[in-house]
Amino acid sequence: MSGVSVFVEPAAGVQPLISAISSAQVSVWVEMYLLTNHSIIKALEEAANRGLDVRVMLETHPYGSGSASPTKTLDRLRAAGIKAQPTSPDFTLTHEKCMLIDGTTVYIMTSNFTNSALGVGSFHNREYDIVDSNTTDVQAVQAIFQADWDHTQAQFNDPNLVVSPVNAHNDITALINSAQKTLLMEGEEMQDSAVEQAIINAARRGVQVQVILPSVNGTDSNAGGIATIKQGGAYVREDARLYMHAKMITVDGRTAFVGSENISTQSLDHNRELGILLADQGVITTLQQTFQQDWGDSQDV
Repeated sequence: MSGVSVFVEPAAGVQPLISAISSAQVSVWVEMYLLTNHSIIKALEEAANRGLDVRVMLETHPYGSGSASPTKTLDRLRAAGIKAQPTSPDFTLTHEKCMLIDGTTVYIMTSNFTNSALGVGSFHNREYDIVDSNTTDVQAVQAIFQADWDHTQAQFNDPNLVVSPVNAHNDITALINSAQKTLLMEGEEMQDSAVEQAIINAARRGVQVQVILPSVNGTDSNAGGIATIKQGGAYVREDARLYMHAKMITVDGRTAFVGSENISTQSLDHNRELGILLADQGVITTLQQTFQQDWGDSQDV
């Protein structure tokens, strides 16, 4: 699978995204859960000023958005000549993190467009952002964007895309079920019984299962899921160095998932989410090397 690359946050910073927006010739379409980073907002405004077709769909009822008002952000974008609107009401939340450039390249990300996701400030997340120029993928993501923009049902046919609430639960479970030797997972949540069972089944058939989740102060909403998969034979650690916001799976060093989907029933069955299945060896090597670094930085639960 060529035409695919990855950049890893927080090391990559905001520059790859600014460069993509700044070099766009025709259009920049963004479907996003959180948009608060000022450099990206400025780059989008400048793109609209250059006469590009700039569109932004933004979730207006996010959790934990801090003080930034999505409605005010939409107003600011509109004032700059950007076509900006709330995400589709058809989903509990639009948690997708996606950007289309010129209808030729799609960014399928775990990163929101926030400071913590993009290495700005002192609080940093772990994130993975896939850059994909495969025509089939780009056209399918465009179709999803247009459907969400128009509040219609998306019609697409692309086995690489992992889309909530359409096929994500099946795709992620099937990916885990395909593991024969190793299953590496990074995620923010472990709150879905079907995926937890698939993880346990993998461990029981001799797969080495390693899972990294966020280190939290106070009540851990993942505690039940962690106990379940540990009891089933998975190794679980929590990352105390970076906030584990990434959503990533690699299987046997051969296939991988990266996307906005958390391992939770709401994310897989009720939200709009977008991820991708990958077989690109260069990308998978980067994902696995970063995982091993994070595993070393994390503590057993």
